Amino acid sequence: PVQVVIAVVMITAAIAVTRARRRIDAVLFVGAVGYGMAAMFVVQGAPDLAITQLLIETLGVAVFVLVFRHLPDEFRPSPVRIPRVFVAVAAAVFAFVLTLAATGARSEQPISTEYLSRAGSDAGADNVVNAIVVDFRGFDTLGEITVLVVASLGVAALVRVRTDPS
Repeated sequence: PVQVVIAVVMITAAIAVTRARRRIDAVLFVGAVGYGMAAMFVVQGAPDLAITQLLIETLGVAVFVLVFRHLPDEFRPSPVRIPRVFVAVAAAVFAFVLTLAATGARSEQPISTEYLSRAGSDAGADNVVNAIVVDFRGFDTLGEITVLVVASLGVAALVRVRTDPS
């Protein structure tokens, strides 16, 4: 039941993005969709993913707000909207069909069984997730941390940028 409530909020926010006339409203609605996804992760029992989603969503909203402050407040109306809708729907349908095809095309055994069998013997860990993050995929985790640090530095630089008064 909680998932349905969160999904309704996310769908409502997604529809509101398409109806928003001001840029800041659109950014806040997109952020609401991202925060809703984090709430879904919490409901599904994945607090680590939820924390990552919250961090990335907050960073993304901050960057959007900082960039959009240099743009006009409202969107300019576009006379040609129907072709854009068709292109957007076609892209969404393509991504959906491609995802379904990719998930059904698995021909090898999932790697998760290998991780489960090697976590104790090779990593000496009782917690499989910790073994994956620290031992098996350590450089990947280091890369993700590096991306977060660089993005944070970028946001800090955007905050410090002063606009030219002329």
